[in-house]
Amino acid sequence: MLVSCGYCKAHIAKYQKLGKGNLLRMHIDRIIESSIDLSKDPKVLTCPDCNAQLGVRMVLKGRDKEVFNMLRSTYNTKRID
Repeated sequence: MLVSCGYCKAHIAKYQKLGKGNLLRMHIDRIIESSIDLSKDPKVLTCPDCNAQLGVRMVLKGRDKEVFNMLRSTYNTKRID
């Protein structure tokens, strides 16, 4: 799945989504490639071109997995096979 900015259409990430439905959370361990440097542990996912806020980093309770909780209508997704 390709994730892009909903404002300027810049490429954000290539993501391995499991299951059907909308993208609500991006699990950090399933991000294949990203235009954002994730090694710096950003607290907020922002577009590298227009600096729009796309998601907020959080830890899922009970699972100890870090995810970006995506903000609705700020990003676009496109399935790739």
